[in-house]
Amino acid sequence: QAETDAHRARPATRSWTRREVMRDPMFWILLTATLAPAFIGTTIFYHQDYMTELNDWPPRLYATSLSLLALMTVTFALICGALIDRFRAVSVLPVFLLPLGGSCFLLTGEVSPSTLYAAMALLGVSYGFSSTLFGSLWPEVYGTAHLGSIRSVTVSAMVFGTAAGPGLTGTLIDRGVPLPAQMGFFGLYCLVIGGVMLLSAAHLRRRQSEETTTLEGASQ
Repeated sequence: QAETDAHRARPATRSWTRREVMRDPMFWILLTATLAPAFIGTTIFYHQDYMTELNDWPPRLYATSLSLLALMTVTFALICGALIDRFRAVSVLPVFLLPLGGSCFLLTGEVSPSTLYAAMALLGVSYGFSSTLFGSLWPEVYGTAHLGSIRSVTVSAMVFGTAAGPGLTGTLIDRGVPLPAQMGFFGLYCLVIGGVMLLSAAHLRRRQSEETTTLEGASQ
């Protein structure tokens, strides 16, 4: 009964078309956050040999750290689902990049084996949050009637981000910008975008409240 009441209390969402979504500035602002895990995570995976050599890790250390990454991803995907059911997806937006930022900061400078495990654990937290969040965010913000066409844009953007990460960071490494320095920049990016998402979440709540009022007025 409590769960049913919670769903009834949520505001109705107008279904946007893909053209409307593409013209919405908030959509592009949200993409600055949703593309970060794909871009940064793929960069970390792709440059594993570089980081192993740079930090003089044992050959199997990176591989074993992936087990912790997987465990944290599954655990926090379930936790995020419960949080979204209770507080809505837009409420999770301001926090899901903070563990990713922490992971990036841990990978700056010389990284010990224990620090690598901590970084992978934090990366798994953000991966778990994002794997659940992205499935709930777009229908909550833009409705469900045109969800397929909207998802086609967001998934294409994520594929592009996944491909661009290793290429861009690899080029910077070749030009003398070491990966630890780039990780510091990515960590700062996550913190800044987390602040932007805090403002964005407040804006989306106001907009959804206005849409609900409009929809209720039209139905009367």
